[in-house]
Amino acid sequence: MQRALSQKLGVEEKSPLWRYLSLYFIRRVEEGIVERYSDQEMRCPVHLSIGQEATAVGVSSALGPADKVFSNHRCHAHYLAKGGDLYRMLCELYGKADGCVGGRGGSMHLMAPEVGVDISIPIVGSSIPLAVGQALQDRRTGSDRVTVCYLGDGCLEEGVFHECANFASLHDLPVLFACENNLYSVYTPLRQRQPNRPLSDLAKAHAMQTVMADGNDVTAVAGAAREAVDGLRRGCGPVFLEMPTYRHREHCGPNDDDHLGYREPGELAAWQVADPLPRARSGLAKEPDFNEVALQQIEQTIEAYIDETFDRARQAPYPAAIDPATGEYAPSDRPAMPVKATAAVREMSFAEAVCDGLGVSIDRDPSVYLMGEGIDDPSAFWGTTRGIAERFGPEKVVEMPISELGMTGVAIGSAMAGARPVINLQRVEFALLAMEQIVNNAGKAFFAGNGHHTAPITVRMIVGRGWGQGPQHAQSLESVFAHFPGLKVILPSFPADAKGMLCAAIADENPVLIIEHRWLHFASGAVPGGYYENALDGPKRIREGVDVTLVASSFMTLEAVRAAALLDRIGIVVDLIDLRVVRPLNIDPILASVCRTGRLVCVDLGWSLFGVSSEIVAQVAERCFDSLEKPPVRIGPAPYPTPSSRALVETYYPTARSIIESVTALLGTAQSDRDRILRVLDEEIGDLPVDVPDPAYKGPF
Repeated sequence: MQRALSQKLGVEEKSPLWRYLSLYFIRRVEEGIVERYSDQEMRCPVHLSIGQEATAVGVSSALGPADKVFSNHRCHAHYLAKGGDLYRMLCELYGKADGCVGGRGGSMHLMAPEVGVDISIPIVGSSIPLAVGQALQDRRTGSDRVTVCYLGDGCLEEGVFHECANFASLHDLPVLFACENNLYSVYTPLRQRQPNRPLSDLAKAHAMQTVMADGNDVTAVAGAAREAVDGLRRGCGPVFLEMPTYRHREHCGPNDDDHLGYREPGELAAWQVADPLPRARSGLAKEPDFNEVALQQIEQTIEAYIDETFDRARQAPYPAAIDPATGEYAPSDRPAMPVKATAAVREMSFAEAVCDGLGVSIDRDPSVYLMGEGIDDPSAFWGTTRGIAERFGPEKVVEMPISELGMTGVAIGSAMAGARPVINLQRVEFALLAMEQIVNNAGKAFFAGNGHHTAPITVRMIVGRGWGQGPQHAQSLESVFAHFPGLKVILPSFPADAKGMLCAAIADENPVLIIEHRWLHFASGAVPGGYYENALDGPKRIREGVDVTLVASSFMTLEAVRAAALLDRIGIVVDLIDLRVVRPLNIDPILASVCRTGRLVCVDLGWSLFGVSSEIVAQVAERCFDSLEKPPVRIGPAPYPTPSSRALVETYYPTARSIIESVTALLGTAQSDRDRILRVLDEEIGDLPVDVPDPAYKGPF
């Protein structure tokens, strides 16, 4: 219950009377929602806690102001029990500007950071890794805070629960998994979803302490929660608190639904007998100083306050339109840090540049840490993390279980709590396992939280190629990630950018996904020493020309450089643009180039169909169509999954040859001139196999 209301009523916080009045307050609020929902002014789904409020009140009574709560779609009780403001909650349900997230989230996205209600997420299990990430950050910073993660029985069927339970136990993290077992997932009973065994057995399998409390007895829950929280503060590791309870209303909405027949006959009536509200009131009546008249007066005061607050929220103004220029990304209040004039420049490989960038970023900012599978393996992530683990130790380098979804979510949770994690994924495909956390939690943190949260996480992922990498280890999926608002997606092509853009990504307030091509790790170039940032500001012209605009990224930029040099021999001067940043896409330099050259060739690292080049061509056609002398050309891998055989790879990927062929065809170049430079290209490549980028490359990874 809100502290201001408790003080107004003269009720001691966390007392038996406070617990009862908190139950009463939450019940009347949700009954108020039921009464008003048919007006259709609360235009969002609602998941009511009527019948199971004792879990939220009992757990909250064991928490301090600094302790954190992570909730789910049935979040009203958790929010109010921890002290969330009723007016701001109701405004959120009405979609008003004074809503706790400005009307952006509705009923399922409540938060009140000022009282420790960190976030509520409607996707089952999605908030679990965020809570564990908060606990990880508290452990890293020495805080004695406790984090509560509310979850339903259905969450225990999600793999992310098991991934996070394993990690929490492995690191003895101070997190309380508060399981509200209401026996149903929408309409499906527990007995049809899980074998007949206690839910706590699943937690025990992860070496977690387990506690059971009657979820309809607020005193029992409070006692169990207090014991668990005390243990967490002593460093005893995570606790799983199971609380059997029951929702009286439908899964989603304000109505009764017993007539639908998915409950056993008489089941609802039996649970209503154990309703936590009258049980708590009966307990109060046994106290020697109980005063029925005084209690009724307090109840009437609460009801009047609730009615008044509904009226205020209903009359509150709606939010202003969101500015697309400021609605997607968290702002940065500092400029990029350029290369210092005194920084020594030396030749190094792309892989060495990445490693140097990681090292100087960790040295500069104590909130930076690395997480990944095999960071300190002998191969050292293809040399990009060599010596990092030995240099910085386990506090800064966290070896990650094979758990991409859970651990990416944990990293996101720690980022929202103040860390700057860099998560290292051996392949870009592994990020598909973590897609839900990347898209829904990292990408939406700033927007859905109305600026309360940022998720400054950096995700490195590698594109494999050659030596039989095949259909599931050699894809480039930048267009997939670039589709989602809130994410920044970058593809450095040269060692200096590999370091400078990595440093900038780690310092950025937003989630940044870095896609590194495996073959680039061998490329070398001049790289400044010390800490510097190359701004994540989009395309960079690396060769000026007038005949055709050629746009490429990552390893395709190197192929384009080779092609441009050869085209120069026959008088074709290419305006070569290294894309660098896919989202946010800065199209203006490309438009300016096309307006000069009148021709456009885009080379995709991934497939052209629905790819990055498709977006570039579309925007060019929309904004400078009259400048085009010929239709734009897109080049990309063949439109089928990546083959393994070197014989099949030969015709799969775009190369300098296919770039030359496309450019000369676009310009109507004489075939003799084209063939002449293609012969030179063949001589340069020599007998280097098609699936090998460099003689030092020995495979298989």
